[in-house]
This record gives sequence, C-alpha cells and structure tokens, in this order.
Amino acid sequence: MNITPAILPENFEHVIDKLFLLEGLCARVQIDLCDGVFGLEKTWLPYEEKELPVGFSYEFDLMVNDWRKYLARVIFLGATRVVMHVDHMTEDDILEVVRTVKEHKCDLGLSVSNDYDIEKFGVLVKYTASLFPKVFIQVMGIKHIGAQGQPFDASVIDRIQYLVQECKQTYIQVDGSMNPETILQVKKAGAKCAVVGSYLFSHGDVKKTLEELKRNYG
Repeated sequence: MNITPAILPENFEHVIDKLFLLEGLCARVQIDLCDGVFGLEKTWLPYEEKELPVGFSYEFDLMVNDWRKYLARVIFLGATRVVMHVDHMTEDDILEVVRTVKEHKCDLGLSVSNDYDIEKFGVLVKYTASLFPKVFIQVMGIKHIGAQGQPFDASVIDRIQYLVQECKQTYIQVDGSMNPETILQVKKAGAKCAVVGSYLFSHGDVKKTLEELKRNYG
C-alpha cells in the first residue's frame, strides 16, 4: 500500500511550507486544486508561478470547472500525474485530456463522485485505458470533494471491490478521510494507494506520522 501525502493549499507559500515538512520523506506529493465551485473549498490556484521545488514527483488533483486552463498550468509546473474529475465530461473532453497528457508524458487519473454510477464509470475507465495505457483510478473516500476533514463514506468499499474486478490491472488509489482505520479498510478492498491529507498534518510530527503509516500499512 502506497501512502501519498496530500496538500490542500491556501496559497503558494502554504505549498512550500508543507513541502518543507515532507522533504526527504516521500517521493510523490498530491496537490489539490479547488475553485470553490466544483471543489468545495477555494485553494491556491497556479497563475504566475514558474516552478516547484525539486525533489518530488508532483500529482495534481484538479477539482475545478475550468479544467483546460489548470491542466495546462500544472503541466507547465512539472506535473507527472494528474487526476481529472470526469463526472460531466463528454467523450470529446476525454479525448482532449488524453491527447494533452500523452503529449506531456503524464499519467492520468480518473475520478468521479460517489453518486456516479459505478458500472458507467468502469466502462469509462476501460475506454480511456484503451486510448492511453497510463491510466489509474482515484476513488473518493468522502461524499463531497474538495474539503478535508469529512467523514469516511463507507460506500467506497463496494466501489473499490467492483472496480478491482471490472478494471483488472488498473491501479486504484483512495483520496479523502484516510486514517489508520480507513486505510486498512480500503487496502483490504483492493486499493493500492491511500492519499492522506488532514490526518497527516494534524498530528504534529509529520515525519513520525508518515513513517508509522508506511510501516503499518505500506
């Protein structure tokens, strides 16, 4: 089980501060971008920033309506993985996303809200994977995206189990309400990665907390 730290940044300085705490502790970090409409909270959104600190592989979770603008910006900042929330995307939108990430050699994560039909999502994942092999799934551990500290949505367990069977060989990670108890549940269901935000940064000693998660659930 991989443990990926998640940053829900108030501003760019907040990103830098959190990365400083994580330096030398992990290879990959997820940075959440929310526009306050698609994603509930309004976070820092990249505008004029030209680079991020070296030493990390950056995954961006785009919880924004204007995904074209921000997909281009995070690729410019050096994203190696992007998570796209595709609830309302058309087939043409998916094709555009695939062309963009393929051109820039990014892995592509697909995610939907937990009220999105799981069978329909499975079909979408397989279709996208037929176009581009570097596709993974991000399942949401919470009902409402874009806000940390929400309770765990237990329905995600059935969703993971379905996707494990339906989308064989496709990497599944879970984002939202990840803590020792819920990480164990999603690991047993078949997920390969837990994206951990508020639990990691609310326990004071980030290094100790992350090492314990890796040791106990990795």
